[in-house]
Amino acid sequence: LYVASGDGTLSLQDLEGRAVQVISRAPDCGHEYHNVCWWYCSVDVSASCRAVVTGDNLGNVVLLSTSGEEIWKLKLHKKKVTHVEFNSRCEWLLATASVDQTVKIWDLRNVKNKNNFLHSLPHDKPVNAAYFSPTDGAKLLSTDQRSEIRVYSSSDWTKPQHLIPHPHRQFQHLTPIKATWHPRYDLIVAGRYPDPKFPGYTVNELRTVDVFDGNTGEMVCQLHDPNASGIISLNKFNPMGDTLASGMGFNILIWSREEMVAKKQEHLLKAMTDQGIRNWSLSRCGGQRQANPGASKLKSNLLSWELEEMRTKSNDSKSQGRKRKGKDLEK
Repeated sequence: LYVASGDGTLSLQDLEGRAVQVISRAPDCGHEYHNVCWWYCSVDVSASCRAVVTGDNLGNVVLLSTSGEEIWKLKLHKKKVTHVEFNSRCEWLLATASVDQTVKIWDLRNVKNKNNFLHSLPHDKPVNAAYFSPTDGAKLLSTDQRSEIRVYSSSDWTKPQHLIPHPHRQFQHLTPIKATWHPRYDLIVAGRYPDPKFPGYTVNELRTVDVFDGNTGEMVCQLHDPNASGIISLNKFNPMGDTLASGMGFNILIWSREEMVAKKQEHLLKAMTDQGIRNWSLSRCGGQRQANPGASKLKSNLLSWELEEMRTKSNDSKSQGRKRKGKDLEK
């Protein structure tokens, strides 16, 4: 695991407990009371290129081999580099984002100076992140430090394909909010930080996780847990895309489809039980029991959830069966 740290180091940490290896260190500032005026703010790794890239708080970007050999170090931005990322579909393409209000796209085969970029994407505010779409690498998702999420397309880098108004203003003691992609669909997730100055603000607006369609820019749903009312700054799906982890202060929230389905089934069962008790009370009192459309609807909903789960499990079992047959044939 490569870690860019505020102590001025870029290190390789081993999850099995072996010693930490420092592969790059920011210059010592020589001050009496501290020695870190420069530190790394972002990092990414390309397994295919066997390369690591990191950016610091002064606008420098450093490209290294995975073993720590420095390939080049260049000042590519005027201010802090908040995000660096290799394109997973095109190994020589690199994106950098900065508080200098720009996102830049680079050809790693031909980086010489700060003006040697392929494209520069100016923003109205400092930028927290710029993620390539994992499905095809042809889109770029940027998040500013105020109220705008942008989607750019490789068909025309000169202007954003979508501008999504979204409240996520920067705050000194808050981890910067970053919109991220779903790994298998063009869906975007971002934590919401309600802002009284944002158009459409409502009193007691919830701090939700907002989900957008990356092809239209429209919101498709919101996630909220009444037991977790903090500001959610970071969101990351697992590779399958069926579980979402959200960073909220000192806590991590896990959103799981199975748990959400189970909760919906629980609510439906409770509603059906309550409905059944009321009908039983009516019959005990001599009232005529009639068909209740509400109860029928609840039963239909519950049945649809159960059928969906059965199909999912059946499909999983079939796919596993095919895999086993394939393995048997290989043997």
